[in-house]
Amino acid sequence: MKQLPLALQFRPAVSAEDFLVAPCNELAVAWIDRWPDWPAPALSLSGPEGAGKSHLAAVWAGRSGATPARPGLLVDSDALVAPGARLLVDLGNDPLPEAAAEEAWFHFLNLLRERRGQALIVSRLPTARWPVRLPDLASRLAALPHVDIGPPDDALLSALLVKHLADQGAAVDPGAIAYLLPRVGRSFAAVAALARDLNAAALAAQKPITIALARRVLNDPDGSDGLL
Repeated sequence: MKQLPLALQFRPAVSAEDFLVAPCNELAVAWIDRWPDWPAPALSLSGPEGAGKSHLAAVWAGRSGATPARPGLLVDSDALVAPGARLLVDLGNDPLPEAAAEEAWFHFLNLLRERRGQALIVSRLPTARWPVRLPDLASRLAALPHVDIGPPDDALLSALLVKHLADQGAAVDPGAIAYLLPRVGRSFAAVAALARDLNAAALAAQKPITIALARRVLNDPDGSDGLL
């Protein structure tokens, strides 16, 4: 009988040692390593989905003792920003602040400076490109130092695929990675989605991930096409 894969959650490794440093993210890593010597009360970290923004943010929070602060909590910045506070504001892939929240963000950034706090602001877009209407907030956001994680190269795509599969406990034939690399979409999100599909197929078949299984997942019988 074919075993159905269970929809179990896995916990990815998120320590500093587990972060894969590559040309596309080495500047972001350098900024995290530079803390607490940042030239402003907050740092803007941006990048596409799956780029490792939250991983780096977790590394920084572990080092700094930062408190996670959901964007909605910024309306109570007076209580949130204690003297010397360190805060992690991770918007992830959520929408950027709406107009109603702009005053709260402006007050939050002012309090950070006044009370000598520090914050890491994580979002899809750099803070300087947020579509805000409040001129004073726009100038504050544009003045923040910013670092972006760029698109991955082939070496990082390969390493990420291995890491995602390892995080899920999947057994994989090294030859399958070489087969998959030219066929995976050139983005962080595509690699993560492929790893999930491969792991689900391996669980269902109760077999390790081989080239043959990878071909079935990609619907690529002869191994020559089926690019994602």
